[in-house]
Amino acid sequence: MALPMMTTPTYNLTIPSSGIKVRYRPFLVKEEKALLNAQQSEETEVMVDSLKQVIKGCVLDEIDVNELATFDIEYIFTQLRAKSVGEVIELLFPCDEDHGEDQDKAKLKISIDISKLEVEVPPGHSKKIELFEDVGVIMKYPSFAVMGKMENLDMSNVDNIFDIIASCIDMIYQGEDLYYAKEQSKEELLEFLYNLTNEQFLKLQAFFSKMPKISKTVEYNCPLCGKHHSVTLEGMQSFF
Repeated sequence: MALPMMTTPTYNLTIPSSGIKVRYRPFLVKEEKALLNAQQSEETEVMVDSLKQVIKGCVLDEIDVNELATFDIEYIFTQLRAKSVGEVIELLFPCDEDHGEDQDKAKLKISIDISKLEVEVPPGHSKKIELFEDVGVIMKYPSFAVMGKMENLDMSNVDNIFDIIASCIDMIYQGEDLYYAKEQSKEELLEFLYNLTNEQFLKLQAFFSKMPKISKTVEYNCPLCGKHHSVTLEGMQSFF
């Protein structure tokens, strides 16, 4: 006789970058075990692969995990974790003053409801970047797959930087004319980048440094000296 199988509840979330609504379920013990094993391995590639597999298994609607932006992955995982393990996590926040032997006593434990975390978009951030009169680019956020490649690339290598930026161009516009990147060769896109001025190229680089991310600002006072602190947590690694 087959053993009874538990039914799992389903929830809804909206993917930040696209606004698409999807259904998801909490991750199961076997998936949590896979995440713990990956964490213990301390290998980025293993962690990324486990995260992808868990999201693929828990999101019930059709999505391409490799094409999701990094902040989409972060947001989806926080929602999964909230429904699977618990919505509230506790973090220790230190005081930046020197308290000598009492430094540990100057730490404050604060509870954070991760189910309420949102993706913050920096002021002035836009995927549309005007480079010169009537000419500019519409960017797309680097996918999870691209970010995975970046982990293994030497980003001090100029060619690698150009390759990543070229891969994140969605289209180039000139007035009303649109040139879709997918219809251009890699060489053509790189040639377009090579012919930018330094000021124009810096605009493209700024797009990557100011991308949306999950963020929360925590205000607290040191339990020993009373000094006020304001700490902004950004990205999934700050919470887990």
